[in-house]
Order: sequence, then structure tokens, then C-alpha cells
Amino acid sequence: MQKSKLKETPTISDQTFDLMVEKAKNGDNEALLKLLEEMSPEIERLAGFLKLPKEEGIQEITTQFIEKIRR
Repeated sequence: MQKSKLKETPTISDQTFDLMVEKAKNGDNEALLKLLEEMSPEIERLAGFLKLPKEEGIQEITTQFIEKIRR
């Protein structure tokens, strides 16, 4: 069985990520969109584990992510 390789994508620093989370928590929609863009590959990967069609899984995870940020 072959292991699938994760795509190497440029990622932001932890400090930048934390700053974007704080901005998103405070209502900055642009920061929220950047977070979702950054998290997109991971969200897509995780959606494959759900017992839902992939697009529905992506929507569900994205919705949950936004709810956690905006609390």
C-alpha cells in the first residue's frame, strides 16, 4: 500500500495565523477568508473521512470552523 504524499503548499507562520484568528474573532471578514484559504487543503482532506459526499463534508467542516472562530 502506497502512502499518499501531502501537497507541499506554502504556509503562513504560526504568529501570522494566530493574528488572523484574532482578527477573524473580532469580525474581520478578510482575515476569516484568508484563514479559510489557508485551511482549505486540510478541510478537503478531512472531508474525505466523513460519511457525506465530499462537497457536503467540506461545507460542514467550513461551517463548524467559522462557528468556532466567531464564538
